[in-house]
Amino acid sequence: MSVINITLIKKNPLCIPTIMASKMGIFKKHNIEVNLELPEDFDFGGKKPFLEGKSHAMMGDITFFFYMLKRGKDAVITANLTRTISFLVRKDAPKDLRGLRVGVNRSGLFKLFLENDLKNKLEDVKITWINNTYERIKAIDNGEIDALVAIEPFIGELVDKGYQKVWSLRESEKNLVMWCFEEEFYRENKEAVKSFHKALEEAKVIFNESSKEEKVKIAIDYAGYSLNAAKRLEGFTFEKGEVYREEDFNLCQEWMYREGDIDRLYSPKDLIIKDTFI
Repeated sequence: MSVINITLIKKNPLCIPTIMASKMGIFKKHNIEVNLELPEDFDFGGKKPFLEGKSHAMMGDITFFFYMLKRGKDAVITANLTRTISFLVRKDAPKDLRGLRVGVNRSGLFKLFLENDLKNKLEDVKITWINNTYERIKAIDNGEIDALVAIEPFIGELVDKGYQKVWSLRESEKNLVMWCFEEEFYRENKEAVKSFHKALEEAKVIFNESSKEEKVKIAIDYAGYSLNAAKRLEGFTFEKGEVYREEDFNLCQEWMYREGDIDRLYSPKDLIIKDTFI
């Protein structure tokens, strides 16, 4: 039986299918063993477990993938990921969204969004670089910024405070978030990685087809969420896993190359796995 080591952040709801597959015996049914490490909260440490080889896989926005390649970590993209990246503003933000002071992670995707999905929504944006999400939240609470980009579970927490979500990556045709595996591990364990993703799809279907009450119970019983955190998932659905799109791969890497964040371009045909779901 193949063993996959994975470190995920428990607070991130995108880890729930992996937890479900582990605790419901879905991985075992697919003849794989997953050693799942679940730190409670984000440390914004640049995906160290994957970089250091403690985790065979990583999920996140695709910039993380290219930064790994730049740092010498060979990896391949095995699937897309459910999109939760959103843009939120204060209640008192200008209705036309002009001149917003926006808190942004310097290594994140916001400037790419500005060139694409948000270019007709925002004007005269004033960017403040704040890499830590908790510090961005503190800044918007204190009125130091008018808007920010974040992922779940932070989006739900901010909406509960009265902030307004004005855009989500799910509104885009692009998917800029992904699962990736160490390339050597993938090449040596192709069937196990396929089985891993098939197990996640089974868990996602179970969650998506559950009632609101059942989703809350899953989050509490399997992931150990508080009642308030679990209730924010009442209307949540996971997107179907699919092969990552070459056009999204190229869009991001060409932008990162122009920005000077990476020093070369990569072949999507070599680094996107096409048969994950076959």
